[in-house]
Amino acid sequence: MEKRRIGIIGGTFNPIHNAHLFVAECAREQFELDRVIFIPSGESYFKRGQDIPSGEIRYQLVKKATEDNPFFKVSRIEIDRPGDTYTIETLEQLSEMYPGDDLYFIVGADTLNQIDKWVRFDEVLKACTLLAAVRDDTDEENLQKRIKELKEIVPEARIESIRMGRIEISSTMIRDRVKADKSIKYLLPDACIEYIALKGLYSENGNNEDDIMEAPDKIIP
Repeated sequence: MEKRRIGIIGGTFNPIHNAHLFVAECAREQFELDRVIFIPSGESYFKRGQDIPSGEIRYQLVKKATEDNPFFKVSRIEIDRPGDTYTIETLEQLSEMYPGDDLYFIVGADTLNQIDKWVRFDEVLKACTLLAAVRDDTDEENLQKRIKELKEIVPEARIESIRMGRIEISSTMIRDRVKADKSIKYLLPDACIEYIALKGLYSENGNNEDDIMEAPDKIIP
């Protein structure tokens, strides 16, 4: 079987929005990825104690956001994994699911400054090609310096840049606008807006997570 290029984009997705979708599409196009798998995070030790909707809620939002793109898939491997979520464990699991295929892990360029704090970060850099999303205002000199530093620590590291413009959308902005009863149209797909309204997410009334627990999906390798 011909080796495939599998893109991976993870995150809290609280909620997912159009900037997430755009960077995934830019990566797919630029690096000729056969698919991009969106992986909502499970319990992140970086965000412990924050008020975040359940993994199931965030998974359903990502499903709705990606359903019209045949190259986008969604995995629940992190939200179904008990305990803390570590990227290296996700990469190991995906390597077993896609034996022989090349994994491309999509991150923001800023992530390169803190990746050495990740659990077994050196193994992360060996397990995939890291694709760093570079915005127009990214300091190119500092970026290349940081890439050089990481490659000195892990000579096998493969780090490339995703070239994209600056998109001023954030999950925080969306949550704040919902809380203030302002429109979030054009910031994320309409299906997600409808789901947020249906579930009462991010509003003053709090989250309603006691309904619409849809059946788990399986990623077909």
